Amino acid sequence: MIFKQDGNGSLYVEWEQAFGHKKRAWIQRKADPDKDWAKTPEMRYLNVVRVDKESGNPAGKATDFPVFCNLPDRQILEAFVLSVCSITGLELKQFPQA
Repeated sequence: MIFKQDGNGSLYVEWEQAFGHKKRAWIQRKADPDKDWAKTPEMRYLNVVRVDKESGNPAGKATDFPVFCNLPDRQILEAFVLSVCSITGLELKQFPQA
C-alpha cells in the first residue's frame, strides 16, 4: 500500500490487486453541492479505479462511495484497502512509503 498525492494535492493510495495489476483510491470533495448526490456531511466521496499497467495512470470509470463519517482521509483509505483485501483474500504487500 503506497500513499501519495496527486496533481490536485489529494491524498491517494495504490495497491497491487493481482499479478501486477493495481487499484487506486482517493477521497474526492465535491465543490458543487448539486453534485453531492448522497448529501454527505462534508461532500466527501471515496473513489476507486483500476490503474493502467502500462502507463501507471488511473483507467476506466471510478466508482464513488459517499463518506458519512468524520475520520481523516488517510484512515478511510487505509481501512478501505484493508477491508477489500480481507474480503477478497488478498495478501497485501507492504511497500516503503513514498
